[in-house]
Amino acid sequence: MNMIKRRLKEIRAQRTMGASDEGSALIMSLVVVIVATLIVTPMLTYAVSVTRASRLVDNKAQRLEAVKGGLRTALADPVALFKACNQDKAGVNLNPVLASPSLRVPVATTCALMAVNYSEDETKRPYGTTSLQAGIALPGAYTPSSANVHAVYPGSGQSDIRAWRNVASLTRSIDTIWSPNLPVHALSPRSATAYNMAEGFDACKVYFPGTYVDPIVISGSTPVYFASGIYYFENSITITDNANVVVGGGGVEGCTTDQFAAFYAENAPATHNITGLGSTFVFGMAGRLVVKNSVPYTGAVTDSISLVFNQRYVSATDTNTLPSATVNIMSVNGELPNSDLSSSIRDLDQSGVLYVPYSLAPTGATTFGAATLNKYRPSTLVPAVPDNDAIVEVNLTQPTTTTVSVPGYVDVPQGRFLISIGAGLGTNAAINFDGGVLARTIDVPGDSPAKFKIGVSEVVTQLVLRLKSMTTTGTPVVTSDAVVQVNANGAYA
Repeated sequence: MNMIKRRLKEIRAQRTMGASDEGSALIMSLVVVIVATLIVTPMLTYAVSVTRASRLVDNKAQRLEAVKGGLRTALADPVALFKACNQDKAGVNLNPVLASPSLRVPVATTCALMAVNYSEDETKRPYGTTSLQAGIALPGAYTPSSANVHAVYPGSGQSDIRAWRNVASLTRSIDTIWSPNLPVHALSPRSATAYNMAEGFDACKVYFPGTYVDPIVISGSTPVYFASGIYYFENSITITDNANVVVGGGGVEGCTTDQFAAFYAENAPATHNITGLGSTFVFGMAGRLVVKNSVPYTGAVTDSISLVFNQRYVSATDTNTLPSATVNIMSVNGELPNSDLSSSIRDLDQSGVLYVPYSLAPTGATTFGAATLNKYRPSTLVPAVPDNDAIVEVNLTQPTTTTVSVPGYVDVPQGRFLISIGAGLGTNAAINFDGGVLARTIDVPGDSPAKFKIGVSEVVTQLVLRLKSMTTTGTPVVTSDAVVQVNANGAYA
């Protein structure tokens, strides 16, 4: 009892002296810990879960953007896309040959053809090879057969020099000889010297549409580009040693483009005369196209010649240049005494040898008149003894790697078409005239090129593609698809 009293007395004394708590703070600490455990721990668990989920979402997002990048990369270059995916028929699934972005997540992009559209159906394809001079037949490889009866004019070389006019047509149609009118050409005089692209651009020389009266020789390693439009030549243009030439804009890219040439060629003409897409060369007087090699072949990679035309496209509303649509090379036909524009043009009529009516050119939206009204002068490369120079000539005397590609029509009814290759020298040559040839004579003596085509080919102008880009490693596997229409000229429909 005394002990209890003593203890109570001590407690009262401690309270009087302000002594510290004996256990209350511990209880409060326990309460705080319990509350923190009930609130903070779930919050931390939630934060960890969100962080883990964010990594998954971020990984998926990266992979999704990677496959989108694969599609964008493939679509960024329609020309390369068309080339990579161009096959003979629809439904072909291709290997992942398309360009891919350089990302941390690797992807593969493939294409499959859904549909193929051609330049025209069979009912609109004229004879692909026609020669007109009496008594000179086509080379044996081009005589009609059951397989190509619609491809070759069966009357080539016949004695009746006017008979071909019975099947001649201004429009393209089966079993006809397509004989289009001339387009209007710009009278702007041009120098035989090309324009250089401005500093900052790749080395490139540029020619602009217009009238050329001096001979042009193109050689050397600097690429050359002819801007899209109509060119009229009254003298020769020669493509020779190591030349690399692209004519007109389109599916085959040149060293520059029409737009860059017009704005950034040094001292470019104020009137550039660029029209449509692709180019047409018109030859009058002594004008002719020559591809030849003269420098001894060394076997070096630089020993090559390349001349590539792009197909010519023209708006249906541009009546001045509309006759040039799908035509790459033409001649001015008829005769003009002394090549004097004040004289009257007349048909070329060499009895028993050749008959070609004089050329017409637009004089209005729906009217045509003598080509001389547009300052055209007929080609003088007509039948003679000895025979005159060919208006289109490929002459190879060295085994140089040579590429000549002309997808448009060649309309030179009073001029020679000559491909001359020395014995054993055609191994490295690829010469293709895919749009058809109408000429006075078609001569192919000597060796044949390793790749050689003359006639009207079935030309693919548009592909309908299904593109698929897919991640190739890791998870999840992500794909991205797109359906596009891409044209041969490098545009999307």
